[in-house]
Amino acid sequence: MSDYFSLVEGGGADIDCRRLEGGLAAVASNVDFYAPQAERYANTILQRFVYTETDRCSPKATSIALGILKALGRQTSGASAVASQQAISGLLELARAYYVPCDSADTTTYVSDICSDALTCIANAMLLHPECRSRVAEHQCLDNIAKILGATNGDLTVEFLCARCLLLALGTKEAAQYCVEQHGLQNVLAQTAQAALNADGLTSAANSRFTPQQVLAEVLKAALSLCTYSLQWIHDTEPESDSSFPQERAIEFAALLDVSLRVLCNSPLEAHHLSSAAKQAVGIAMDFSTNSSAEIRELWLPGMATLQNVDAIYDLLKGIVSHTTSESSETGSCADNVISEYQDELTPLALVLTRLATEHPDARQRLFLAIYPEGTIDYSELPENRPGLSAKLVRLMKTPHGGMLPGAIGDLLLALLGHDIKQFIMAVGYGNAAGYMVARNIAIPSDIIEQVKQQDDESASVDPITGRYWDQEGIDRELASMTDEEKEREAERLFVLFERLNKTGVIKVENPIRAAVESGRFQELDDDGSSSRK
Repeated sequence: MSDYFSLVEGGGADIDCRRLEGGLAAVASNVDFYAPQAERYANTILQRFVYTETDRCSPKATSIALGILKALGRQTSGASAVASQQAISGLLELARAYYVPCDSADTTTYVSDICSDALTCIANAMLLHPECRSRVAEHQCLDNIAKILGATNGDLTVEFLCARCLLLALGTKEAAQYCVEQHGLQNVLAQTAQAALNADGLTSAANSRFTPQQVLAEVLKAALSLCTYSLQWIHDTEPESDSSFPQERAIEFAALLDVSLRVLCNSPLEAHHLSSAAKQAVGIAMDFSTNSSAEIRELWLPGMATLQNVDAIYDLLKGIVSHTTSESSETGSCADNVISEYQDELTPLALVLTRLATEHPDARQRLFLAIYPEGTIDYSELPENRPGLSAKLVRLMKTPHGGMLPGAIGDLLLALLGHDIKQFIMAVGYGNAAGYMVARNIAIPSDIIEQVKQQDDESASVDPITGRYWDQEGIDRELASMTDEEKEREAERLFVLFERLNKTGVIKVENPIRAAVESGRFQELDDDGSSSRK
């Protein structure tokens, strides 16, 4: 039997439907043969099945033809044919027209395949030819995708592909605004995500190419993109608002926050990582303040289980941190591991918890007790050596090349201490906090050392540099073990350090080394190492 392209090129104006289906099947069985001329054959399919109905004699024929177009579209040349505005618009019209429940059981599979293959062709073209994404962002194209997604009724394959197309198309604030105002896309995505979350763990349809977990993650990716670009156009019109949704706008997107929090509460770590869906969910949650409307506040802090969302997000953070660090580890190797593999997951979790701790006193108290289980800070140990999670967070905070993670951890610890910078320095030690404070342009209070010295005599004083009680006996033992040369080098190092910090404006205090020399408390050593002062 002749293949389809031979039949067409033979000049057959009206090809019998059975011969047409047979010719298409012959091409489909050996589609790689046609790959070298993918663009030519793709244009033939488009011309006769998409732009016109010339060969659209049956759902079966149309389904096989789009399957061939999908295979040819994986080639760069074939994708260029699909990437045209005419092809994209035609394929979406075809997908929408065929995505209607069919009365005939014999054609239902073909009808579903037509829609999914048309969407696959478009998604592949957007990946191989990024310039065509703006064509999919045309209003008519967005209309069709939104309407198909709204009518899927649990078709996981079509839901995934619609979400993928939206994810790639929603690259401007104008496209996001149109989808929100014309289609309420945020609610369509929330409903689709909720359905996938409910279906998680159930047996997927036999003909589905994707699992509920994959659909959930892809839908939330599109939702996160929609939130990101929606915030841009909202802030253009309401410049006084902060980085989160303003109160009235937040209500419009409340369904997305709801499903995102459900995902975070029901998505355990996978091999010590956030699930793909949870990664998107925490990004969406970052866009909502608890100081918004009563509706949003109720989602964050539900009345019957006020802090369940706080606990769930904290447990995710704790699980990752506990895996990536150990109580005896030093900053070096563990920090490299965290930065390279976990930074993008830990940072948004820490930022969300910081917002919760800042905006809600009960949340701050719950998180403080979780990180400092005794209810108070144990100053008998160095901050980075204390048992529990607080030490691990301090080690992450002082990572020198941690990107945004050290800052996010520092913000969280500062929020837990009521944004009291003096308490923060004493809790983590200025040696650990210095990098964070410089990055945040926070000056060390000039009176902190004097404040610590003026504590009641009955309580041991805390060294703000180390974040631990003063240990004079330990200092004496350490000094006794040092040679005079080592003491001199250490004194010089500290002198230079304090001079540099004063000059750069990090601190504005008298150099204690200079003061000690001028007061005569330092002894000058002769060349033989003996003291010249008695």
